[in-house]
Amino acid sequence: MNEKNIQSFSLKTLLDINGYRPEDFYREGCLIASRVNMAREVKFDLFRYPARLQAYAAVFCKKGSITFTAGLTRHTISENNFFVYMPGSIIQIESQTDETSVYFFICEEEFIKKINIDIKLLSALFLEVDKNPCMRLDDKEWQSFERSFYDIKMEAELKGDDAYSTEIMRSLIHTLTYKICRVTDRFISQRKTLQCSPNSRNEEYFGTFMKILSKHYMQHRSVGFYAEKMHLTPKYLTTIIRQTSGRTAIQWIDDYVVLEAKNLLKYSSMSIQEIAYFLNFANQSFFGKYFKNHTGMTPTEYRLGK
Repeated sequence: MNEKNIQSFSLKTLLDINGYRPEDFYREGCLIASRVNMAREVKFDLFRYPARLQAYAAVFCKKGSITFTAGLTRHTISENNFFVYMPGSIIQIESQTDETSVYFFICEEEFIKKINIDIKLLSALFLEVDKNPCMRLDDKEWQSFERSFYDIKMEAELKGDDAYSTEIMRSLIHTLTYKICRVTDRFISQRKTLQCSPNSRNEEYFGTFMKILSKHYMQHRSVGFYAEKMHLTPKYLTTIIRQTSGRTAIQWIDDYVVLEAKNLLKYSSMSIQEIAYFLNFANQSFFGKYFKNHTGMTPTEYRLGK
């Protein structure tokens, strides 16, 4: 099994582990779901554990607000806001306010191809908003999206298994996807108009550090490795990262490793020893101590949901 397959899991796996509701629509690698009037103390069943998907996604908040992490960045979206997700990041929902209502729209790449969406366009737009993937909809845009979700829900309830039903559903999802593209493009244009000054040097260093970290965290956990890659001293890199983000370089490194470990423990069939070696720990014991030090649980306790 290659690294990509080990780290990423299908929508079907996500639903098998986190639960599937009768009102959810899932077909051919596409999931459209809603969670309505969720109480603050009730955890979302979808993305309750950190998970990496090879899928494009949009999360829409109709009421209340929801807080989640994508990669290692925390986001909060509130009423009439939505968030876009690129394939490959680890996402987890952390909390929500009382009576929160949210729509999820998630499509794997193969499904995107089946409905003839331009993946290059979709990827380019999502990459453009990667640093700020939360966007606000005006009233007309929100109403347009709600109509799309309603039409998809009504069509799904018909449960037609003929060729016409399949094509109608694909057409509705095709339209919804391009609505997301249109709003995202508008947001990008507005942001470019408002940009007046380039990022500071420290922010550029931080961005470079995070890019290198995202590629090498499974093999390297020392600040020295990243400092050498950036032609800086470990002390200077640590200072820059702390000044820019409020956290140290080693904290970012550890968070990446722990998030990946959680993803693998919950969704992969790898043994704990295999995960330890995959994440470049000398043995299972070192990995277990590292994981418990950062989470308060052993890998086994986390895997079993204790």
